[in-house]
Amino acid sequence: ISSTVMNFDYQGFRLNILDTPGHQDFSEDTYRALAAADNAIMLLDAAKGLEPQTRKLFEVCRLRGLPLFTFCNKMDRPALSPYELMDQIQDEFEL
Repeated sequence: ISSTVMNFDYQGFRLNILDTPGHQDFSEDTYRALAAADNAIMLLDAAKGLEPQTRKLFEVCRLRGLPLFTFCNKMDRPALSPYELMDQIQDEFEL
């Protein structure tokens, strides 16, 4: 398991998407990829909510000043409500 890169051109810009493993056993790879990033996407499992690794990565992004987009997946399964997820994010990260 390692990071992968996909790139494409959009309106005169070259966009690079770095996909990193979310599991804590591969966090070094993720931290290295964040060093090259201009922003990040935080993907949350709606059933699990905020996980310890997600909290750590959010803090790394915050310290680096990286803009962070948040998406929740697995909403079609038994999960926390969107409001519960938003409350977790807001409370945990003081947003």
